Amino acid sequence: MNSSAQTSQASTKTRQIAHLAQQLQLLAQRTEQLEQLSATTAEQASYMRLLGGYHAAWFMASQRIMTPGDAPDEQAAAAEEQQ
Repeated sequence: MNSSAQTSQASTKTRQIAHLAQQLQLLAQRTEQLEQLSATTAEQASYMRLLGGYHAAWFMASQRIMTPGDAPDEQAAAAEEQQ
């Protein structure tokens, strides 16, 4: 092989290595960003779980309030009124 072909191959190889290094740097940045987003999502999921518990409690309480005659003391009062 002549020297111009070797120089061309060396420059191609150098260019490819530089491109690979750039792609690896971009991959590392995106991996770090994904890690940060995953941590944020995990934290938000715990808050969503608490919020779901609060909503369930509110629905149970509202059903208790909105359904007349469902409470035991109301049932006893209704039975006394019927007698």
